[in-house]
Amino acid sequence: MSNPSSSWVAQFNPGDWVEIRPRGVGFRGSWYAGTVVLREAKNTNRYVVEYDQLYADESGEKLLQETLDWVQLRPPPPPPEKKVQFKFEDEVEAFYSYGWWEGAIIAEHSGGKFAVFLRGFDEQIVFEEKDLRLPVQWVKGKWEPRFEQVQREKEVS
Repeated sequence: MSNPSSSWVAQFNPGDWVEIRPRGVGFRGSWYAGTVVLREAKNTNRYVVEYDQLYADESGEKLLQETLDWVQLRPPPPPPEKKVQFKFEDEVEAFYSYGWWEGAIIAEHSGGKFAVFLRGFDEQIVFEEKDLRLPVQWVKGKWEPRFEQVQREKEVS
């Protein structure tokens, strides 16, 4: 008997713009923009992807390519349907070091800035509102809010 949660598999085509969950401890909790270069083989769910802003060499001339499983890829999330009012303790993704990193707002500053604790870096960094987004999950071909976001929306209404 197959596991129902594993029966759905995302399909991507060469040229599709995606977000990539890189391998490696130093990238835990991040998503980077890239493009699908090719599907490894028709009977596999592995893809060669090229990052938009990560490089394979020190000179910054050759973009990094990796072969990854489909579970490490997702389409870019849609923009929020309404303006987000970020607040203390919100779970967020912050754009830092060319990728979106998981974190939490730990302080609000004037001028639309927020101190965010980035778990992947184990440090606090101040971000402008434009560099924050609410985290969402790509589940079986559709976008779903994370649990924290659902709870927040219940509190507001």
